[in-house]
Amino acid sequence: MDARLAFAVELEQRDATVAERIDALAASGSDVERMRRRAAELQSLLGRVPAERAHLDDAAAESARALESANAALIEADAVLARARGDAREAARLAASRAAAAVRAEEERQERLARRRAALEQETGQLGAEAAGLERQAREVAARLAESARVSATAAPEPGLAGIVAWGARAQAAVLVARGGLESERERIVREANELAASVLGEPLYTASVALVRRRLEQALA
Repeated sequence: MDARLAFAVELEQRDATVAERIDALAASGSDVERMRRRAAELQSLLGRVPAERAHLDDAAAESARALESANAALIEADAVLARARGDAREAARLAASRAAAAVRAEEERQERLARRRAALEQETGQLGAEAAGLERQAREVAARLAESARVSATAAPEPGLAGIVAWGARAQAAVLVARGGLESERERIVREANELAASVLGEPLYTASVALVRRRLEQALA
């Protein structure tokens, strides 16, 4: 094989390798950003849970007191109804009916609060499980980045969602620096290929495709 064509083939292989590394870093960078964003979202969602629990606790305590008062009022209304005679009986019956409705309303309120509390705890458990999974993913990506000679060393994320958010910012910056270096290297490869093509063809090719340079040289040197 002609030495110039052999060099073009070598440049094409180097270009393909660098392109693969750029794509891999781009994928890792996307993973890092996705995890960082979701960790911040989970932080916000889980951060609201204590206040929501406190609100439900207060509402449940208020409802318990209201139900106790409503039951007492119903007992009294039933007693009045039992003693009522004549025209007073209809008024007493209406009062007892209203008291019973108040008890039912408060019982339904307690049921709604119980359902809201159960839904909150279920959602909190799901968010916690997602957070734990996100921590595992972050450690895996951190280990993958640590294996790349191009990526500046970044410490593995600290435990917890805050650790993922902080690590994500550092890792994203390191990936951008590494990609910049690889893209500069690829530009040098393309420049070498174009210079090689110009020396063989007698005119500049001005292409960003090393594969195209290799094909043109094959045709010219055939």
